Amino acid sequence: MASKVQRKDRKYKDLNAKQKIRIAEKTYFAYLRFYLEHERMPDEMESDNIHKKLFQLVLSLAPQAAFDDFEKLCQKRALGYEARIHTDQNKGITLESLNDKKRKRTPEEKTALQKKKRDLRRKRREKRKQEQMLQNTDMDQDDTFFFIAGYTSGGAPYGLTWEEMGLNPDDEIE
Repeated sequence: MASKVQRKDRKYKDLNAKQKIRIAEKTYFAYLRFYLEHERMPDEMESDNIHKKLFQLVLSLAPQAAFDDFEKLCQKRALGYEARIHTDQNKGITLESLNDKKRKRTPEEKTALQKKKRDLRRKRREKRKQEQMLQNTDMDQDDTFFFIAGYTSGGAPYGLTWEEMGLNPDDEIE
């Protein structure tokens, strides 16, 4: 079996955008996990430990990456993490739900999840169809016509006028 050939001359800046995004996500989740465990943001020494663990991932992708540059980048990102963490907490993310995401699902759980998604899609589709039917049944009106039955080949509307109905265009219809 041949493994992936790694370029030995790669630096962090040489990684593609997808790789950088995954590293940024891992950085955020490391900070989120720390915050949920300790109910505070990490101090300088704790942040340094987080950065060292994450740097091992970076080294596997970019062997020539410099730790100092990576740490500056992480510190810059970390400035906005506290507000994002509070937002996630308000959405209901807990340490248990974070750990649950890492766990591999059993085939039964996968099947149940697929069924749930399928049911949700079906409900959304039915709701969309009902909304379209309601829009189609709405009467087409304007200032002259109470009910526009159709349009002539020239584009002029025809149908029942407000006067024929004995109503005023400004009146509300019950």
